[in-house]
Amino acid sequence: MIDFTKEVKKQFSKMSVCILSPISIPEPRWVQSTVNMVAWSWMQGLKIYQMGITERMVVDWARNFLAHQALAHVCEYTGEKYTHLLWMDADHVFNPDLACILARNFADPNIDAISALYYSRTGPTLPIVYVKDNSPDEHKHYPLIEVPATLCEVDAFGFGACMMKRDVFERVPEPWFTVDYRAGEDIAFCVKAKQHGVRFFLDGQYKLGHIGQPPIIGEKEYRRHMEENKALYADKIKVGLGGKNF
Repeated sequence: MIDFTKEVKKQFSKMSVCILSPISIPEPRWVQSTVNMVAWSWMQGLKIYQMGITERMVVDWARNFLAHQALAHVCEYTGEKYTHLLWMDADHVFNPDLACILARNFADPNIDAISALYYSRTGPTLPIVYVKDNSPDEHKHYPLIEVPATLCEVDAFGFGACMMKRDVFERVPEPWFTVDYRAGEDIAFCVKAKQHGVRFFLDGQYKLGHIGQPPIIGEKEYRRHMEENKALYADKIKVGLGGKNF
């Protein structure tokens, strides 16, 4: 963890954050990580005021409900509305600086939403960040196989650990989140939002652990999966940033 500069802390002072999580049963290690993150964020001047949750609700309904509540809510502590929303799924472990690392990137006005990097805990162990090729199917995305260890623009990502400006939801017409045969609610949202000029970024250096049955899924498991399945991916078309084929 790093101690942020005065310039970054000045940027933090202009932000107010609400955590949004469609919780089913929160994992204790996630609760611990989240509490530590909130404490560390306040020490750095990033104010996380409240948290919105749902219980036993279909995921697209849950995300729409949480977004509505967060946009309309006036924070009791400031008398103002939130500037940023931090989406978190309750099955990750991470360091206390997660929110601050994501928040510092909003110094760049081109960034509307940014995600940390994590990997699927079920099925093939691949990054939950996606790119498009030149397919006419706007919902057809591919996992980004080699993620650069830097900030990069992507076409879509999961909503397990991402922060975004509130005006993303003011720019994108409803319904925001939908689930159908073409894509999950996260990719479907990213597709629609990009049509309205929203830009999505990934911090390829910041990696979370995804709690599975066990182990916790991280980069080591992803590398092992790729090594053990070289033949499976050898003849596949790899789509990189900007939709370019390798």
